[in-house]
Amino acid sequence: MSVQSPTETIARPQAPASETSRSEPFENDQVLVIDSTYAPGGSVPLHTHRSPHVVYVLEGGILETTGPEGSVETHEVRPGQTLWRAPQSHRTRNVGSTRVRIVEVEVKQAFRIPAPWEMAPPIVTSAEHGWVPDPFDPRRSIAMLVGDPTTPGLYTLRYRVPAGYKIGLHLHPDEDEQLTVLSGSIHWSPGAAGTGAPEYTLTAGGFAPVRAGSPHRLWTTEECVLQMHGIGPRTYVYLNPADDPRAAKC
Repeated sequence: MSVQSPTETIARPQAPASETSRSEPFENDQVLVIDSTYAPGGSVPLHTHRSPHVVYVLEGGILETTGPEGSVETHEVRPGQTLWRAPQSHRTRNVGSTRVRIVEVEVKQAFRIPAPWEMAPPIVTSAEHGWVPDPFDPRRSIAMLVGDPTTPGLYTLRYRVPAGYKIGLHLHPDEDEQLTVLSGSIHWSPGAAGTGAPEYTLTAGGFAPVRAGSPHRLWTTEECVLQMHGIGPRTYVYLNPADDPRAAKC
């Protein structure tokens, strides 16, 4: 029987060059470790990193990521490279000619961000808060009271929505939505028009809690003000991409 010396390493079997895989070999209350191997042309579907994470590159190449809203980024990564990434949702595809392997370590405790609440106004005495166009949907105005929905952390915001406004069937992949009508009214449904899905009218004081990943749509017949609470970053996935108001500008 031979004994391995301290300087020797054990040769581990390598995945075939044609293999594409994604596994989670370790997780506890502090971190989640993800081991991903992408063959040339290989991909993984839309997935979410809920916490900031470190990416370590074992085998380099060219990866393409596509966000829920359709934004595309290309990353050329090198063996031994280490990257820091914010919480996000994306699809990933190997667009190069070589296999790529990366290990990601999500830092769960880093998601605790109290700063937005410390910056909140102590009291709000008026309905006027400096309305600005909403970057997610320029057809409506937004007033941010606490935090920022485009970054990680808690937020509270208000929307001012005109009469005749419609937002098609969509979902938020990793955020529970809490919507309250402050003035006017909205119409809300969990399904597409004509499918027989129930349709509700929410007047001032009406409340609609929506679980992450649950499709819904809304429309108005009068101007209204809504208040939204959630944990960013906020993302939209439209079941019909033509309903995306940002796509309409392109």
